[in-house]
Amino acid sequence: MLMKNITLWMRRFVMIYGIIMLCTFFMCLLFNPASKLPVVSFFGRIMFFTLIALLSMGVYYSKEELTAKAWWVRTVLHLILLEAVLLPLAHVWGFWKGGTDILIYAGFILLAKILWHLIDYGLNAKTAAQINERIRKNRLKKNG
Repeated sequence: MLMKNITLWMRRFVMIYGIIMLCTFFMCLLFNPASKLPVVSFFGRIMFFTLIALLSMGVYYSKEELTAKAWWVRTVLHLILLEAVLLPLAHVWGFWKGGTDILIYAGFILLAKILWHLIDYGLNAKTAAQINERIRKNRLKKNG
């Protein structure tokens, strides 16, 4: 069970890191194509962003299954938490400078969160389909 949880969290880390890197690529491509990034410190900072995003998912933790309303409340809370932590940190690191930049950066954080939910939903739907197929096969064997 422990190894399964570690694997799950490592997979999430890689997915979040990839989403952040994709958003960063498009943000730079669209708004600052001439930027030159110090590669080592940049990748380290993105890893730190990823760790923050991963740890902030703790707002979804519940001992019981979340209702749809509870899930939406936690999703909004998670977005606020991400914006509140990542925006100031990104400003300190010089990722954004002024008024318009903060809106662009906040928009890309929102985009990254939406991408995460789409990917996570797809993975969960695939898992649910596999479980349903196993249940169907077990019922057929039991009745057959």
